[in-house]
Amino acid sequence: MRIVSLRQPVTVLSAAAITLGVFHAPIAAQRPPSGDRAPKLIVLIAVDQMRGDYVERFQHQWTHGLHRLVSQGAWFRQATYPYANTVTCAGHSTIGTGTIPSVHGMILNAWWDRASRKTVNCVDDETASTISYGKPVPTIGESLATLRTTTLADELRAQLSPSGRVIGFSLKARSVITLSGRRPAAVAWFDDLGTWVTSSAFSKAAVPEIADFIARNPVERDFGRTWDRALPRDAYLFDDPALGVHPTKGMTNALPHLLKGTAVEPDQQFYDQWQTSPMIDDYIARMALDVAERLKIGKTPTTDMIALSFSALDKVGHDFGPHSHEVQDVMIRLDRTLGDFFAGLDRLIGLDNYTVAFSADHGVAPFPERSLAEGLDAGRVMPAAFTGQVEKILGEALGPGTWVDRFLHTDFYLAPGAYDKLIAQPSALERVRTAIRALPGIRDVYTRDDLIADRFDDDPMGRKIAHSFLAARSGDLVVSVKPYWIIQATGTTHGTAFGYDAHVPLILMGKGIVRGEYLAPAEPTDIAPTLAFLASVTLPNVRGRVLTEALASNPQARKPRS
Repeated sequence: MRIVSLRQPVTVLSAAAITLGVFHAPIAAQRPPSGDRAPKLIVLIAVDQMRGDYVERFQHQWTHGLHRLVSQGAWFRQATYPYANTVTCAGHSTIGTGTIPSVHGMILNAWWDRASRKTVNCVDDETASTISYGKPVPTIGESLATLRTTTLADELRAQLSPSGRVIGFSLKARSVITLSGRRPAAVAWFDDLGTWVTSSAFSKAAVPEIADFIARNPVERDFGRTWDRALPRDAYLFDDPALGVHPTKGMTNALPHLLKGTAVEPDQQFYDQWQTSPMIDDYIARMALDVAERLKIGKTPTTDMIALSFSALDKVGHDFGPHSHEVQDVMIRLDRTLGDFFAGLDRLIGLDNYTVAFSADHGVAPFPERSLAEGLDAGRVMPAAFTGQVEKILGEALGPGTWVDRFLHTDFYLAPGAYDKLIAQPSALERVRTAIRALPGIRDVYTRDDLIADRFDDDPMGRKIAHSFLAARSGDLVVSVKPYWIIQATGTTHGTAFGYDAHVPLILMGKGIVRGEYLAPAEPTDIAPTLAFLASVTLPNVRGRVLTEALASNPQARKPRS
């Protein structure tokens, strides 16, 4: 495998002399007369919570799909998110649009809506209703109403003739919706109540092809199944059980895990356990392949897309941590799942007719308990206690009263009028900032005015927080934690700009891609522009660049050594 450490020069890729390489300019791609570079199918895959260093650390355990990606794909080894709020909705939206949260608007999984004075989930839509493929689900629907730009999926449908068709599947609504766009041909996710659902924003009724697959493959078939190691125990790294584990209710501290809930028939605890196992990933891949075949995705004279987000790693990682045998086993099984999935696409579409983009929405921090045992400065900031401490600090500066409306993630949303009162007293504001910085685990605190101004030439962390900030949805005061500190009472989490959260895999494979290892900096924002170029569509509002060094149509992208 060849290794490329420097970005290749920008080259002319069509007779129209398309000039590329401007990081913040729209991508205006034109199809060459032959249309040879456009794949019949784009496969956009995100693995929730897959750290970038997992590839180096665990690839010796892989022999199928993940191995195929690493050995046959273009692996960008220095891919990092350019913002701080490394969470699911933000990451998937960035992959799907090619821009950052301050632009696409999906700053967090949920934010405080000041007008309605309630927490709003990023894809909730009160004008839509939930369409269930099983039991009734009494929740509001979901859509992309809150997304402030278009997705690659939207542009494939809008610009191509015939229109590109998109199907998408995931455990989580916020993952698959942000990848699949506003009008997918079919999209589904798994509701916590234990059934597959979609939204009236995307379909007037259940899609027959999805309904048929679910009927033939009931989730309940896994009731009573045991999740054990796929490889011999000595093939796994690190101690077991991992230090700091906090398993889902009914699961033990270490493998094996019995997926049986508490009753003689599937109950809520069983569905929770099933979601925290590799079974969910296998189900999603099989469903995607089955529906794609029946809808003839990738079989028309255009570019279609399959969008998949695999969520087991995130569920397992939060509970068992990045050093656990469970995390390794999820990826060993995902390797096999993707091997079968790619083999199915080879059969349906043809080996040389589809392009895969593979990445993750974020990484994850180690358990603070493990970091402490290794001699690092680490710890937990308890959300309720921390909110009380900040409330007290504000009270000392502003007088008696309730000054915090809500604390979410790292954002303090102050009561109406509180922020204006605070910034009107510079000395009081500085006392508040100094007092918050002095609390255990807190690195710094920023005001909304700081983040709107975005003058952080000497503060890279401040710049990354500004890239996650949208005044209408973000807090009035935003804190950042020190490395290896997390704002969570149990388990582990993510959501910072530190490498363990922000460094993720980025691999391209298939039609139009030159395999190799690429060491130049890259971002997940580069995925959508690169795929858009291959499909000859224009994205109106991107930060990312076309990864020209890995494109076969680039004369300076050297062929790999045999």
